[in-house]
Amino acid sequence: MTRLSRWIRQPALVAGTVIVLGLVLIALFPGVFAPRDPEAKGRFLLEIGGQVYAAPFPPNVLYPLGSDSEARDLLSRLMYGTRRTLGIAVSIAVVRVALGAGLGVLAGWVGGAAGGWALTLSAVSATFPSLLFAWVIILAIGPGAGFGVFIVALGLTGWAHWTQLLAIAVRRIRALPYMVAAEAVGVPPRTQLLRHVLPNLLPLIIPTLAQEVAAAMLILAELGFLGVFYGERVVINFTELLQQRATPNTLEWGGLLAGTRLEVFRWYWLPLAPAGAFFIAILGFNLLATGLRDALDPATR
Repeated sequence: MTRLSRWIRQPALVAGTVIVLGLVLIALFPGVFAPRDPEAKGRFLLEIGGQVYAAPFPPNVLYPLGSDSEARDLLSRLMYGTRRTLGIAVSIAVVRVALGAGLGVLAGWVGGAAGGWALTLSAVSATFPSLLFAWVIILAIGPGAGFGVFIVALGLTGWAHWTQLLAIAVRRIRALPYMVAAEAVGVPPRTQLLRHVLPNLLPLIIPTLAQEVAAAMLILAELGFLGVFYGERVVINFTELLQQRATPNTLEWGGLLAGTRLEVFRWYWLPLAPAGAFFIAILGFNLLATGLRDALDPATR
């Protein structure tokens, strides 16, 4: 009960948990929360406030976040796209944390040549800008090649600093008196690693995972703004800025942003809806990471 009350007193943890839990529920049960079918097309003329509008419609009672150029509800499309967007971001985060933490534990626990190579590999990886690397890989292979392209392109960068951090943490844990005593009495290294080192790393790894989901969401939004997203690629000519373009036939948030990013000058709600969804998700996972770090780290309690 003491731990529960301490967690409740963490505003960041409570707010982050509420936002992330809401996103997970929407991703699992979009049909329960979405007001209508995301592919259902409404009327192309609608009276709003005594004035007749043609699609896309601005936010109103019928379309809380507005509609796209085919009179499809943006709120429903965002809700149905949550599963795919969240799935990509979580998969990228798992790959990053597994790669960074694995090499960090190797460098801190094994040391020697293997540890040196692990740290060297992380240093080399840190020299590649995540966004540029992902953009080049996705365009080279083709964004329509599948889910794995995004995971590989975004998962192979952005993990280097976690390797350095985990290596330092493992060395610090090994220097603690009870670890020195365990080694002195002959506790097997495997038992030391599984029972003492890894459990002490969880307060660092768990918040890291939430933080990496937020980082992956941010890069997905940036790629969407560049016109690259899961399933296809959209290229928009800036000289055709005032020409009406169809919204891409995808529900992933990056795709919704890619097809409407320049429409802010005409129909502000089209790019604002997916951008707002990214903002809420990134904020939620960052708050969750901050709250978990404060709640789990003994040094901050």
